[in-house]
Amino acid sequence: MPFSDELVFLTRQLHLKMERRIQALRWKPPADVYRSRDGWLIKLDLAGVRQEDIKVNINGNFLSVSGRRVDLAREAGFQLQSLEIAYGEFERVFEFPVSIEGARFLTDFRNGMLLVRILLGE
Repeated sequence: MPFSDELVFLTRQLHLKMERRIQALRWKPPADVYRSRDGWLIKLDLAGVRQEDIKVNINGNFLSVSGRRVDLAREAGFQLQSLEIAYGEFERVFEFPVSIEGARFLTDFRNGMLLVRILLGE
């Protein structure tokens, strides 16, 4: 393999490894999805996420919920011993069997849970 081709190959490999690391920094909050006669209810566990840091987007058959959780309790003088809570950017995407763009949406955020109600035909 000529030097320039090898350099391009190594650069691509490095880029892919960095891309995987960046994707790994995103976390996926757990979610429950319920179906009813009128539509759906999605519940996401977003403990520690501020309501103003949450974005809900609709595109065709897809609903995406994204945002950011910040570690507000970090204080000077403390060294990390164990980190089990995920911080940083998150995103969940849900696909539905029909377009939800014309549906009515109700959201409620309480006790760290985001509830998204999708009501069809109203």
